[in-house]
Amino acid sequence: MVVTFYLASLLNLAQANDQTTEVNFVKQQQQIEALKRALSKLTLEVSAASSHKVSDYSPNKNWQIKSYGSVLYKTEDVFRNTQDTNPEKRSKTDVERVVLEFGYQFDRQWQVEIELEYEHGGTGAALEYDGFEEFGEFETEIEAGGEVLVEKLALNYAYNENFAIKLGRIFVPVGLGTELHKPDQYFTTERHWSESTLIPQVWHETGVNFTTNWQGLKAQALVTTGLNSEYFRTYRWVASGHQKRFETVNADDLAFTLRVDYGDLKNGSGIGASFYTGNTSGNRNNTNNISGNGNLTIFGLNGVYRYQDLIVRGQLLFGQLENSPSITSANKTTPGLKPGNFAQLGSEAESAFLEVAYNSQSLLGLTKPLYFFTSYDYANPVKALESGAATARFDIEEIAVGVNFIPTKNIVLKAQFAEKYYAQDNLDSTQSFSLSMGYYFSI
Repeated sequence: MVVTFYLASLLNLAQANDQTTEVNFVKQQQQIEALKRALSKLTLEVSAASSHKVSDYSPNKNWQIKSYGSVLYKTEDVFRNTQDTNPEKRSKTDVERVVLEFGYQFDRQWQVEIELEYEHGGTGAALEYDGFEEFGEFETEIEAGGEVLVEKLALNYAYNENFAIKLGRIFVPVGLGTELHKPDQYFTTERHWSESTLIPQVWHETGVNFTTNWQGLKAQALVTTGLNSEYFRTYRWVASGHQKRFETVNADDLAFTLRVDYGDLKNGSGIGASFYTGNTSGNRNNTNNISGNGNLTIFGLNGVYRYQDLIVRGQLLFGQLENSPSITSANKTTPGLKPGNFAQLGSEAESAFLEVAYNSQSLLGLTKPLYFFTSYDYANPVKALESGAATARFDIEEIAVGVNFIPTKNIVLKAQFAEKYYAQDNLDSTQSFSLSMGYYFSI
């Protein structure tokens, strides 16, 4: 009887333990599910907070310093002036530029970017307009050769990863050179002259940029200061109208820019299109002798293609300028203005370039990258006139071949031979040979 009672007690205890274990197991499962829900919620919160971050800055490093520069040696056939038909061989060296970039992240949404450029190893000269002279004149304050420029002073606000605003001195995204202007981002020894014949290269103005990104598509809309037609020239079309030469920038005529890119122009393959428009007469310092708004319109198409060791880059620019005869006439009669070539100012202008490069490192079994490249440049700043026949003097093409050697990361050494061809019948082709070195780094 005692044994039976003992066995029954053990059985009841076992059943109770099983029930307790089952209850504990259920509670543990409920706790695990609760933890999963909490973790999922926390992940979403972190993801939402991270979506406001638009830079590579970390909480432990909210600043960044970048720099790049280049030095050039070139020997070439040079015409002394536009009437010269017999060029002479000349050689030169040039510290083209040293650029310092600074960035500071205030928080997840606000950032400031500053970019200083030292060109041609000097300090530069400032041009100002003195309206108190009898007719008004331009005065130059010379400090040294070359230039020091604030290319960028921008405040960036990122609402989220898909929308951002830039304010201040910002880049105008017309031309591939504004996007790809560091020594390792073009294969020629110098930046493509075809682009700088038409527009300011690495174009920067004061204004606002609205940017949106969505699934590889990037769209930009800008309102900025415009160009000054007082310095438009036959040989550089509107490029020389960039107001960087003045101490202050006239902002009576603003410009509007739209740009759309798909893909990755810097590190992958992509294509982009741009549209720029704005009047130019209102930004003249002396507007009394000009009639017409001088409206300027520029269309651009560019792209980059990468496949294994092959890289192809190309661009096409086309522009139209209204009231070009009036601008030409006014520039001829502006008192105190240094005369340039005022023979003709194109109502239409165009330029293009294409460069193809192949990295032979694998093919030749080298330990360092060695690119062989060829490039084609074309520019005609006087493609058409509002009246009369356009001169062929500035209708120029160039074919170049060369190499880029990268001895270590962030250094590039270049060599190039090029030949230019002129549409004007009495001009023979000219040759040039050039060497350059460039560096770039980020800390």
